[in-house]
Amino acid sequence: MRRLTPLLAFGFMLGLPISPGQALDIDVEGNVELELRHHPNEARHEDMEQDFASLAGEFELGLFSPSGRHALIVKPFARYDQHDHERSHVDLREGKYRYVNGLFEATIGVDKEFWGVTEFLHLVDIINQTDNVESIDGEQKLGQPMIKASYASRYGTLTGYALPFFRIRQFVDPVTGRPNPGFTVDDHTTLFESGETGGSARRGDDYALRYQNNFGAFDVGLSWFDGTARVPQLLATGEANSTNGLPKLRAYYAELTQTGLDVQATLGPWLLKLEVTQSTENRFESNMGGFPSLASAQEETEINRATGGFEYTFYNLFASGTDLGLVAEYMYDERKENSPHPFGNDVGIGLRWTANDPQSTAILVGGLIDLDTDSSSISLEAERRLGRSFKAILEARFTDKVGATDSGQQDRLAKALADEDSVRFRLAYYF
Repeated sequence: MRRLTPLLAFGFMLGLPISPGQALDIDVEGNVELELRHHPNEARHEDMEQDFASLAGEFELGLFSPSGRHALIVKPFARYDQHDHERSHVDLREGKYRYVNGLFEATIGVDKEFWGVTEFLHLVDIINQTDNVESIDGEQKLGQPMIKASYASRYGTLTGYALPFFRIRQFVDPVTGRPNPGFTVDDHTTLFESGETGGSARRGDDYALRYQNNFGAFDVGLSWFDGTARVPQLLATGEANSTNGLPKLRAYYAELTQTGLDVQATLGPWLLKLEVTQSTENRFESNMGGFPSLASAQEETEINRATGGFEYTFYNLFASGTDLGLVAEYMYDERKENSPHPFGNDVGIGLRWTANDPQSTAILVGGLIDLDTDSSSISLEAERRLGRSFKAILEARFTDKVGATDSGQQDRLAKALADEDSVRFRLAYYF
């Protein structure tokens, strides 16, 4: 962090109230990343690539007043992909002014907000749209315009959100992009329950509340959201992509009201985790897991979902100085295979090994099993710092088995990704 003495006019220009001679804390950091991605299986169409190279960068500028009450933070992100034009994109992850006064805090601008405690699936996390072209795991998020105000006391922290703009979920390039699920989604035909169509962003009218508190070993969060669903329902159009012949689908965003509960208990080496949501939205009825269409019947649906499990850590394993964590979670969606989400009756098991060395070496191995279809997938994530400024990250994802229910209904996600295994290597430089 650098400490400079700016002019008063410069401080007003930045929106930070300071006096002449006062020092403004300026924090500048970022990273540049080279990514190489390989899909070992042959593509569904000759125009789809197996090998991709891309460059990405993220830059963060933070300006902080001497009192600590005022802050201006800007964090843009950009990626250029060799083949996938949809993946080449620019996003403002954060661009916000933050004011803190005692127990009160307010933020206005673009920000990222994470809710949740579980490892494999984040049910209650609904504020930000997923940056779907960045990674299939859904962990990367787009910046969300918001006005946020929170008040913390010994009774807990209450936070309110007004979200004036909505951002759609992007999909990979329908011609060259991977992983390709066997269909294409046309962003220009996006449909909202309000009747609006098209566009990557639109004015929204979304609101949310969240309460957090600590009760001894238990961290508890209660949340409420009312607005546009972040996950679209995909509708069949009866049309095919003119280049590769794959079915063309249309994304439909319903209005959603969701209440959520997340709890984490820390009991020595044990972490017990639970997330539960109940939501109401208008959905088109699907048949046997197939894609509905605009002609399908539509009804208001109440949806109950839950995920929970544990993480147990073996500290200083065999006196080696390393830690090994065992993660096991169950995921439930009452819609089962008719859900647009991939986890309806699934179990996730993982091992997390950390070396606790100066290079921050860590390895995470995970597996998912669908209890209805016996479909399974495996993932590997490993990272290690190289010197003071570089980090290497290796990720691999494989669909191990594509199964079906007793009635013959196949696992839609496993079938879509059956030939989309991938290995991704990233080398990042931090400054």
